Amino acid sequence: MAMTARPLRHLAYWRLLGRLLVALMLMLALLPAPQVVGAVPFGDKIGHVLGFAALMLWYAQIYGGVRERLRCALACVAFGLAIEVLQALTPYRSAEFADLAADALGAVLGWLVARGPFGDLFTWVERRVTA
Repeated sequence: MAMTARPLRHLAYWRLLGRLLVALMLMLALLPAPQVVGAVPFGDKIGHVLGFAALMLWYAQIYGGVRERLRCALACVAFGLAIEVLQALTPYRSAEFADLAADALGAVLGWLVARGPFGDLFTWVERRVTA
């Protein structure tokens, strides 16, 4: 069953930017980790939570239904799992269950934020830009 997107005027651009966000996250996940990440306590896990919260919030702007957002959250977790598998195949990264848990927590947080005033951010932006 296909997901139905919200009625956004610039849906194609929002989707394109979302795909670029996914590509950026994948690229950052597969490059060697910057040393500053290790300098901050739990910096790696904070990065996972924030990144996946942003990803979930982004797609929650496009797909507003509860079932659609659930699929987005599951897709975020599946993406996190894929990243961990790919990291296990690199010589300079490693797969961690705690990273996947942080990804899932981020997806939940993004979903919760989308239930509040930020749940219609793209619509608000479109109204402001085209006004």
